[in-house]
Amino acid sequence: MYSLKPTAWLCSLFALAAAAFSTPAMGAGPISKGPWVQRVTSGSAVVRVEVEPPAPATLELGVSAAGTSLDGGNRVLESKEVKALHSFLVEGLEPATRYPITVRSHGAPKYGAITTAPRDDSGAPFRFLVYGDNRTDDAAHAAVVRAMVSSASDFLVHTGDFVSDGGSASQWQTFFDIEAPLTRERCIFSSVGNHEIVDGAGIHYLRYFGPTDPSTLPDGGAKAVTPEQLNGTFRWSNARFFLVNGMVDYRTGPSRDWLASALTASDGEAGLVWRIVVVHHGLWSSGPHGENQLLHDAGIPALLRAHKVDVVLSGHDHIYERGAADGIPYIVSGGGGAPTYKVKKPREYSRRFESVRHFVEASASTAAIQFVATRPDSSVIERCALRKSAGWDCDGETSLVASASASGAAPSSSSSSAPGPAPSRCACRTVGAASTSIGAGLGGLAGVVLLLARRRRSMRH
Repeated sequence: MYSLKPTAWLCSLFALAAAAFSTPAMGAGPISKGPWVQRVTSGSAVVRVEVEPPAPATLELGVSAAGTSLDGGNRVLESKEVKALHSFLVEGLEPATRYPITVRSHGAPKYGAITTAPRDDSGAPFRFLVYGDNRTDDAAHAAVVRAMVSSASDFLVHTGDFVSDGGSASQWQTFFDIEAPLTRERCIFSSVGNHEIVDGAGIHYLRYFGPTDPSTLPDGGAKAVTPEQLNGTFRWSNARFFLVNGMVDYRTGPSRDWLASALTASDGEAGLVWRIVVVHHGLWSSGPHGENQLLHDAGIPALLRAHKVDVVLSGHDHIYERGAADGIPYIVSGGGGAPTYKVKKPREYSRRFESVRHFVEASASTAAIQFVATRPDSSVIERCALRKSAGWDCDGETSLVASASASGAAPSSSSSSAPGPAPSRCACRTVGAASTSIGAGLGGLAGVVLLLARRRRSMRH
């Protein structure tokens, strides 16, 4: 890790103009992956980059593709070691602010941005995008990414299954190639999927997106990791997210202890309004994978209710689904590129289901979170608000959670009109002038993706 401490020049960042980002050639250049941003807080972030062949790297904070930069001051972070993966810890940042960045290795630059979280006590509204299960179909994955790029947000929430084989270096490269327009601009927070751990350890996932910093592990994350190291939590404004590894036994042991402790700690957290659980194989689904029996056997629904969890976001089944069960609203978003699934067994608690590739836009305020499920062609599946302590509000039909029976049954609804428009931009301020959209540079992405070798190994589950 390489740390940038607060300095006097930080204030002058606000005079910078951010520029449009050009779309890089797929897999081209000595910087093979990144930059991508991890572990963002209101005052810091980790920026990672992978280079090939291994070499030193630098990060310049406040330097955009247009070449604008700061006058004087220590604005360059150096990683002098000859290695492939570089992590830069950038500190001393202002809350709710977007900073352009440039990373360089072998003399070649690539550009990105850090968007910091608001102060915990700000209560500021924010936006995030939810998606997952990208594996298997690169062209479909790219179509979802193109649609997501045009939707402003502060960060991304991934429900797991980035790739088919978590131990395949080529599949991870394909993921980064396709996702570059998103990952260079917005932090991904994620739950680990079953396909990330098919190598028996989740080492590659931990290296790229794991909530545990691999550099803090005794072996630097080079060996097998324990299940609880694939769990994590983060705060954004008035919301706390719990990133849960749903592929292990939660009846007893370290994973159960971690989840119970993290939920308990949030009970008295100042200014906290929303508690959101993200888990790959969720508690409820009408798709072929269905309910996560490991979590039900461990009594996790009761645990989440006891700690006032507001919504569970999951993937695993390649569908869009919204519902309410055991007194808890949920969304299944597994339409990020993998082949879609049909309904195996319609559940009484399901409110809306569609076998479709998609992503979900979420706009959070103190009173509600509005969810907009969107197809790759930008058409809307449905818009629903989740009202605090009242449940789903779709077409004015409120208190769906309160009306659910103990078994999770809820009245049916097929309408999809919207309770108000979504904000048009992220809730952050930009260092200097607002950046132009990078979506315009994506026109040729579909054609390039079609030329990718089909490197993914198709897997049934």
